[in-house]
Amino acid sequence: MFVILFNMNRIRNRRIIIGLVLTAVLVLLLVYCLPLCERIRDDVYFLGRNMRGYSPKQIEEMLVARFAEWQQDPVEAHYIQERQVVVPELLGYRVNIEETRNRILTASPGESIAPVLETVYPEVVMADYPAAFIERGNPRKNEVALMINVAWGSEFLQPMLEVLAAENAWGTFFVVGRWAQEHGPLIQEIASRGHELANHGHTDALVYTKLTPEEMENGLIEVNMLIEELTGRKPKYFTPHKGEYNQLLLEVVSRVGMRTVLWTVDTVDWQKPGVEKMKNKILQKLTAGGIILMHPTADTVIFLQETIPLIKQKGFAVVTVDDLLSPERHPVLFELSVAR
Repeated sequence: MFVILFNMNRIRNRRIIIGLVLTAVLVLLLVYCLPLCERIRDDVYFLGRNMRGYSPKQIEEMLVARFAEWQQDPVEAHYIQERQVVVPELLGYRVNIEETRNRILTASPGESIAPVLETVYPEVVMADYPAAFIERGNPRKNEVALMINVAWGSEFLQPMLEVLAAENAWGTFFVVGRWAQEHGPLIQEIASRGHELANHGHTDALVYTKLTPEEMENGLIEVNMLIEELTGRKPKYFTPHKGEYNQLLLEVVSRVGMRTVLWTVDTVDWQKPGVEKMKNKILQKLTAGGIILMHPTADTVIFLQETIPLIKQKGFAVVTVDDLLSPERHPVLFELSVAR
């Protein structure tokens, strides 16, 4: 009887051992073989690189390794109190690693996947200082803006528009109210070409700092209404005649929901210095985020034709003031160089 029980225990123990061994083998198979089954089997591209054969773990390791290179920290707006000027903020970006990995793994054959970005907002923004004026965009933006003040020179606007179109460049036209009343079709054409219309006051016969608060506000609203009726868009920006301003004017402009904009560098084209002097001055002084002041003149047309390509060679895009002051920017993403 004892022998029989002993043999039964041996058989039972042997079965337990065999069961444990089989379980261990199954676990090993799951650990080592399942990732192989999960590898991408089709041609899926991530920033131009074929991800065929990558496992979820390899994809995540790749993304983590490049995370610091891809991320962009937000830039806070910078307010200079003694001058009442503010430099705009910039948004930051982070790559969502988990969501990017999942999109790569679930992509259709031949599909190209870009990193999934999350926006990081700065704590201090331009809107915190509504009465401060602008004289440049954020210097971390490789863009410049053309500020074109219009109270005369109508005959040169069409040639200017043709040059801008040929160079794939954009401008912001700050128009005086009395001029706008007489040139509605031209304003509409400027807007239809994708350029921005802005406010240069209702008159250039005197500076706004000599007006009463009521006169300032009424003049600004008058021009805004005229432009909005012609284009369907209310101007966001105002620039004063001769660049003269005071605290009262800044506050009134802010009260009507606008921002006062000045400039970084002036062509002084109205003094007719000549195209070469204008071009040399601008190219020497121009930096990222710069705002270039000009007017519609014969020399300005040639200046734009010759200078815009040189500005682009410096790595700057030529955009509207609104685009320049926008906190959005193009995230920096580099080509992958991860070994498979």
